[in-house]
Amino acid sequence: MFSSLISTTRRTLLVAGAVLLASTAVPQAAFAQDFSVVRAAQVTDPTSLNPIYDTDLQSLNIFYSVFDQLVGIDNEGNPVPRLATEWVASDDLKTWTFTLRDGVTFHDGSALTAEDVLFTINTAKEDPASRLGGYLTMVESVSAEGNKITFNLSQGYAPFDRQLTLVPIVSKAAYEAMGADAYGRKPIGSGPYSVDNWIKDVSVTLTRNDAYWGNQGQYPTIVFQTIPDETARANAVQSGDVDIALIGPSSVPVIQSSSNVDLVNQQSNLVVYMGFNTGNDWLKVPNIRKAVDMALDRQTLNERLLNGLMTPASQLLAPVTFGYDESIPVTEFNLEEAKRLVAESGYDGTPIPLTYPNTGLPQIDQMAQVLAFFLNEAGLQVSLEPQEASTFINNWFIRDLPGLYVFRFSPSALDGDLPFSMLIRSGNQGFAESAEIDALLDKELAEGDQATRAALLADVSRAIQAGTYYAPLFIDTNTYGVAKGLEWTARPDGMIVFN
Repeated sequence: MFSSLISTTRRTLLVAGAVLLASTAVPQAAFAQDFSVVRAAQVTDPTSLNPIYDTDLQSLNIFYSVFDQLVGIDNEGNPVPRLATEWVASDDLKTWTFTLRDGVTFHDGSALTAEDVLFTINTAKEDPASRLGGYLTMVESVSAEGNKITFNLSQGYAPFDRQLTLVPIVSKAAYEAMGADAYGRKPIGSGPYSVDNWIKDVSVTLTRNDAYWGNQGQYPTIVFQTIPDETARANAVQSGDVDIALIGPSSVPVIQSSSNVDLVNQQSNLVVYMGFNTGNDWLKVPNIRKAVDMALDRQTLNERLLNGLMTPASQLLAPVTFGYDESIPVTEFNLEEAKRLVAESGYDGTPIPLTYPNTGLPQIDQMAQVLAFFLNEAGLQVSLEPQEASTFINNWFIRDLPGLYVFRFSPSALDGDLPFSMLIRSGNQGFAESAEIDALLDKELAEGDQATRAALLADVSRAIQAGTYYAPLFIDTNTYGVAKGLEWTARPDGMIVFN
């Protein structure tokens, strides 16, 4: 009993100490509000402004402003017409036909045609360096007749319209004339804003496209300013250096007391999880993975480190994402059972690496320390291995993570198939291979009835939980500091858009 009390006290002190270390305050400053230039803080800088090469969440903020997609996602997460005015699918969901909007032009004044759509799809699929092609693996061919664009898929794919919300359409003529690298520095798109300037690791400046076919940009100039550190972002929005900033939980009390800044909360589609490289000598042991899952005190993590802003996660999908099942419970914290499973496994004390990106997740350095503490309490030795965010993302893509890892997934299409296909389908970004899960994913993709498909996606979540292939941690709430008087609406997909 005495040792249990010490353990509880140590846990409280560690987590509370992490909060104190992360919290700072700056004096409030009076500043003039001029929204002719709106500055939004970015957590990371894009690796490229070529959407075929960069698909990270922060880059999508820019791509959603600079490019158009055939289909868009509205603020409620519903697919809506964008470049395509309408679309229809065959009964087997293998053939999809989209009607292209007339009168759309690129920033250089040239017309956007079906040829640009075909070029984008084929380049994304054929370029070995493409990341966008990962969203199009099911496309066998794409063709055009007039303004009708037809996709032939290798199998029925129920969320294909949602999938195309992730595919910005590039200018064939500009891409070929400039080359992929130059296009990635100052691309020509058709969106409500064009790229004026990109200063690497500093900012991307966008200028309103007054010839845009759709809803005009709200503000003449948008600057996405790279500020990786959570506290620095909070300081910047308080001082008026930026007008919108995603802030960390430790900065919430300070922002709440500010007279210059509004606090905006939006539960997101982002789930933070712990992953397992099941090729690791110890993580291939199911009971070790179960012990890890049980040793994670998600409620303490949320309340003491994250100011209670997050929601402990039971699955890899957030409630806003199609396929989420509210009946699946969060893994119960059970330290004694975790200890028993570790002891019975014969674990020999070999340190297990815990890799994570050093930016892009809330309180990530403190969180990693707390997670390692929880696992140490269960008898597992953990070595912390932070990586620069872009390095981590590259290693995640090529499955070069040696043990445990902490990352996040936020399906911008708000459909459960994308995270499941990338994280758990055999041969993709996850490490587990399950014939049962692969079969469920094949079945849900070909299912046209939405209720039946939702039930199949829930079965995938249950299978992931049963095999402990992941340990979901929490559903993120996007908390923004927004300059008073700025008109802007937060979205569940986390995109910062201005039209």
